[in-house]
Amino acid sequence: MVPAAIPRCGDRTDALLVRAPGGLALTGGFPPRVARDGDGTFAGTVTVTSTGPRVAGVTSPEADVFVARAGEVVSTPLPKDLIGRPLDLGSGARVVFTARGTIRPCAAGAGELLPAGRYDVFAVVVVNREDGSAVVAAGGPWPLEVT
Repeated sequence: MVPAAIPRCGDRTDALLVRAPGGLALTGGFPPRVARDGDGTFAGTVTVTSTGPRVAGVTSPEADVFVARAGEVVSTPLPKDLIGRPLDLGSGARVVFTARGTIRPCAAGAGELLPAGRYDVFAVVVVNREDGSAVVAAGGPWPLEVT
């Protein structure tokens, strides 16, 4: 999946649902629920698979995780202080990324944690190539219940 742009708070998730031919595919696994009485985070993993020609560049060692409700981004990725890592995927090769998300709302004044209810999780991995272009893999939605 290749979104036109990485979504921001309040953006629609439609771009994350557009499938593009070739490139990278992203699959994932996340817990089905997260409790509001915890630290407000959850963790899963995503697997990026090359479905076309070789993709090489630099990426973050952790996927970006977005939480949405009714097709709108309500929680954006956790801040990261990570060093990029090289990635070189031939056709059919795959790599697994950690993927941490949060149920803290991104909108100002929206409260400390998202209200209980059903949400969707999306994940994004960006590979920055030497020529300055980027290849983006996106996946989801995966259901998440906030309890």
